[in-house]
Formats: sequence, structure tokens, C-alpha cells
Amino acid sequence: MTKIKILYIIPVVAVSMLMFAACNDRSVSDNTLGETAFVPAENITAATSDQPLVVKLAVNEAYCKLTACSCIHDLASRDYAELQELLKSKYNIDLQITYFIEEYDLADTVLSGQYDGFISKPWLIYNQVYNQSEERDKNLKRIADLLDINNNQWLTGIFIVKKDSPLNSMSEINGKVFVAGQQDSYEKYHSPLTLLAKDNIVPSEIINKSSCLENLNILMDGDADVAVISDYTLTASCAVDVANPEDFSIIGETEQTPLCSVILDMSKVNESEALRLQKALLELSGDNAPAGLISKGFVHPAKWTPLRFSESSKK
Repeated sequence: MTKIKILYIIPVVAVSMLMFAACNDRSVSDNTLGETAFVPAENITAATSDQPLVVKLAVNEAYCKLTACSCIHDLASRDYAELQELLKSKYNIDLQITYFIEEYDLADTVLSGQYDGFISKPWLIYNQVYNQSEERDKNLKRIADLLDINNNQWLTGIFIVKKDSPLNSMSEINGKVFVAGQQDSYEKYHSPLTLLAKDNIVPSEIINKSSCLENLNILMDGDADVAVISDYTLTASCAVDVANPEDFSIIGETEQTPLCSVILDMSKVNESEALRLQKALLELSGDNAPAGLISKGFVHPAKWTPLRFSESSKK
């Protein structure tokens, strides 16, 4: 079994560790966005199909064959062409898609206003708004969630240890070396660090890495006692090349968050138009889903209010 070596580890600076231990009253979120799911006003009805509706979307999502990372290239065959044709012919909706291979290139467009919306991991979009305080009133709403190839709507972070580790509970992370993600990841950074802080669990050291594969390697090398990774990682092809799922034990899990969403900029698409697109997407789902979606398609957006783990919220 080939093992990919990571040549360096970047520890979080001491001040980041002190923010865990500074006090018992842990206000761990700076949540100013509120609920992200689209809930139209009671008096709003969907716009009719009499007039064409043009919606320009930027897309980067895990199972799209034009944007998927190499880790799941064998599973990523999602194609939106048939969906676009059906939306146009049946609903008079012109869904214009621009694909972004690199998710950070898509993220750079969030505040530019050049697109009407996005199909991506929701945190990729909302993190950009969080990072610009003057833009936090930007009205971005998830009108639908997109199912993965197993018709799963959810994503979590899982806390893992090596199979022979003596650790078997979350509380035992206290005083241990923990490897997590970076601030652009919700399930590997904000959600797990919020969970630890709420339970007064203070690692002796926190290492931050940009990928699940790096976290796995650091754990296997013995440079960390516990790692948090995305829940799909251990079955992704690149992780299977490094380790088997049987090599690890799961000792905890974060809360569920939407895996992928259709997000609209409500300053560019009004509620009636958003409802029109939502209804069309939901009608072209389930048993009516185009084969190219490689799943049952879209579902109503789950309620989700992201909780941001922020240094500025510490006392």
C-alpha cells in the first residue's frame, strides 16, 4: 500500500490555542447571516412561464464531470445538459451555466455580482460573505439542495483515530493533538471546532491542513492523535490508495449540513422568479430526474443556519 508523505506540518499559532482555553463562557459563533434556506413570503406566487427566465449560474460541485476533483473522478459523471434542455422546453427557463474547475475561482465571483447564483457546497459561497463584513446583508438563498449519487442530502465531519488508538470518545480529545481543516471548510473547521469548544474540549495542539488526504497522512504518521475529515473521504479513490476504512475508528461526528445547494442572489432574482425555478427543479427530480443528474436530483432546501467559529467572538 502506497503512502503519500506530507513533508511539513503547519501548527496553529499559540494565540489560536489560547482562544480555546481563555474562558468557560464560550461564544463560538459570529452568525450574522441567519437562515440560508429560501422561504418565500406567504403572498408570493411563482412567476408564470409566459416570459423567458434567464438564470446565470456558476457551478463547482463534487459529482459534475466538468468540476470534480481527481479523488472521485470514477464517480463524477453528472451532466447538466439534459436538465437545461428540459428547463427551456417545458418551463421557458434558460439556465446558463459556467463551470469552474477550481472552487476558489468560483468563490472569487461571489461578491462580484456577475452571476445570478451558484451550484456548489454552500459554505464555499457563504464564507465569502462572512469574510466581507460590509457584505453580510447580501441576500443569498438556497432554493434547493442537490442529492449526491447515493441520493444523500447531507455532509458531516467525522472525528477519526487509528484503529489501535486508546481514544474512543470525544472527551478524550482533551489534551491531544488534533488535525483539522482550514477556515474555508465548514465540516472540517467551523463545525468541529465549534463542537469542541461548546463541550470544553481543549486539544493540546491544533494542526490545520487544506485537504482530507493531508489530515489522513498526518494521523497515520503519528503526528496527530485525532483527525477530522469529510464523511465521504474514506471511500474516495485517492484515500483508498492511502488507507482502508478499516484502519480507522470514528469517535464522533459534527452536525449535518447540506452537501450541495442551488443558491440564488436575491438582489438579481426576485422571489417569484426564484419560486418558479425552484418548482421547476423539484418537478424535474425524483422519478422525473434526467439521467444526467446521476441521482434523484433536487429536494427542498434543508433548514441551515451556519455557525462560524471565529477568533473575534472569543473573550
